[in-house]
Amino acid sequence: MGKKKNKRSTIAADFARYFGENKLENWQRLCRDIGIHQELPSITRCREVLRSVHVNIFDLLDAVRQGTTPQRFQNSYLLAQYSVASNRIFPKRFAKDNGGPVKVLLRLFF
Repeated sequence: MGKKKNKRSTIAADFARYFGENKLENWQRLCRDIGIHQELPSITRCREVLRSVHVNIFDLLDAVRQGTTPQRFQNSYLLAQYSVASNRIFPKRFAKDNGGPVKVLLRLFF
């Protein structure tokens, strides 16, 4: 259990480092890294677009490190199936610490 818990707390810290401060340019970068290439003039607009995106946060960070785009799923059900099967579930308790972007991307599976 310790190894799984450490992996999940590490992913929360990794995402916090990746995203940085709650600034428009960081939201826009997040959208681009997920593969959304449209004009997004505000954080509100970024949030709106991201609410319809289903991406695994572990895969997002891996893709950023590799310079690729993460897999996007058609719906939250397919994302949940993949995330559970691969044991890549972002811990809900860290969503509060990471604030806005994690809350927008996080899907409740259970």
